[in-house]
Amino acid sequence: MIVVFAIFFLLVILGVPIAFAIGLTGMYGLYTAGGPSFLTVAPARLLAGVSDFILISIPLFVLCSELLNRSGMTDRIIEFSMSLVGRYRGGLSHVNVGASMLFSGLTGTAVTDTTAIGNILIPAMKKKGYGAGYSAAVTAATSVVGPIIPPSLVMIYYSSMFREVSVISMFAAGIVPGIIVVIFLFIASYLVSEKRKYPKERSYSFKEIIASFKNVILAIMTPVIILVAILSGFTTVTEAGGIAAFYALIIGLFVYRTLTWQDIYHSLIRTVIISGIVFFLIGAAYILGWVITFSGLPGLIAKNMMAITTNRFVQLAMVNVLFLITGMFLDIGPSVVLLAPIITPAMIQLGFDPLHFAMVMMVNVNIGNATPPMGMTLMVASQIARVPYEESIREVVPFLIAEIGALLLISYVPSISLWFPRLLGLSWG
Repeated sequence: MIVVFAIFFLLVILGVPIAFAIGLTGMYGLYTAGGPSFLTVAPARLLAGVSDFILISIPLFVLCSELLNRSGMTDRIIEFSMSLVGRYRGGLSHVNVGASMLFSGLTGTAVTDTTAIGNILIPAMKKKGYGAGYSAAVTAATSVVGPIIPPSLVMIYYSSMFREVSVISMFAAGIVPGIIVVIFLFIASYLVSEKRKYPKERSYSFKEIIASFKNVILAIMTPVIILVAILSGFTTVTEAGGIAAFYALIIGLFVYRTLTWQDIYHSLIRTVIISGIVFFLIGAAYILGWVITFSGLPGLIAKNMMAITTNRFVQLAMVNVLFLITGMFLDIGPSVVLLAPIITPAMIQLGFDPLHFAMVMMVNVNIGNATPPMGMTLMVASQIARVPYEESIREVVPFLIAEIGALLLISYVPSISLWFPRLLGLSWG
C-alpha cells in the first residue's frame, strides 16, 4: 500500500486532476492485488459509487445555491450582518464572520463562500484601512464553516460511503459544532480588532435592523426550510433539495426579481459541471476504497494504534494531526474520499462513535482548507485581495488558532456533536 499512496501523491504533484489521480491509483492497486483480471472490479465499483439514491440530492442543492448566488443574496446577507455587528470595533471583520455563517447554509462549499463574500467585503475592508492580508485571512478562515453548517455537500457523499451514519444525522450533528467554530472566530476577530484599533461602522437603529432582516429573511429561510423538512421526517434529503431549488427559483424570479433567464441557464450549466466533478470523484474513491478494504489497511491501522497507545485522547490527537496535514494539501472533498475509507473503519473498531468521529473529520479537513501551504480558500482570498500569499499566511494565524481550539473542544466533548441528533432520536452512540 505504500507504493499505491506514493503513486497517488506523485500524480497530484504532477498536476493530474484529483479524481483521475484517485481512480488511477485505485486501478494500480487492483492490478497489484490480483493481476489484470482484478481490473474488472473498477467499472463495478465506479458505478456503485454513484448509485446511492442520496447522491441525487447533490445537483439539487448545487442548483439551489447557484440560483441564490445569482439572485444577489450576498449583498442582502452582508447588509443584515452589518446591522447587527458593524457598530463594534472591527465591524467589517465581524460582518465577515457573521455573513459567512449565514451564507454557509445557502452554499455548503467553502471556496464559493470565499468568492461570493470576498468580492464584496475584501475591497470594502481595504478601503476602510484593514490590511489586505488581514482582509484575505479573515475571509478565508470564516469561509470554512460552509461545509460544517448544514446543508453540506461533503456530508452527503461522506454518508454515502458509510452506512453507520445517515446524512440526516450528520446534518443534525453539524449545527452545534458549526456555531462553536463561529463563536471562536468572533473571539479572534474581536481580539485582533481591539489590538489594532480597527474602525467601527455606523450604528443601525432598531427600525433599520428590522428592515434589513425583512430584506434577507426569505434567503436565510432556505436552510431552515431544508433542515426542518428533513429533520422532521416530512421529506427525504433528496426531496428537500428539490423543494429548496424550487423555492430559490421562485423568490429569485418573482419576489426579489433579480434572477434572469440567463442566470437560470448559467446556474443549470454550473450545476451539471459541479455535479459531474463530484460524482466522478466519488466513483473514483470507491475504486481506491475497495483496494484499501481488500488490503486490510483499516484493521492494521487500528491494531498499530492500539500498540502505540490505548489512550483514546492520544489516538484522537494522532488522527487529528493526520487530517490537518492532509487538509493542508488537498481540498475538502478529496481529503474526505481519500482518508475516510482508511481511518473511519479503524476508529470505529477502536470504539469511537461513528457520528462524532464524522464531525471531527468534517471540522478538521475544513480547517485544513484555510491552512498553508495549499489552503484553497486562503489562496482564493489572496487573489481577490491582490496580496502576496505569504502576507495572508501571517495574518491567518490567529484565526487558525481559534479554529483549532474549537476543533479540540469538538473532538474531546462528543456531546457537542451528539446532543442534537440524540434529541431527535438520530444517534444512540
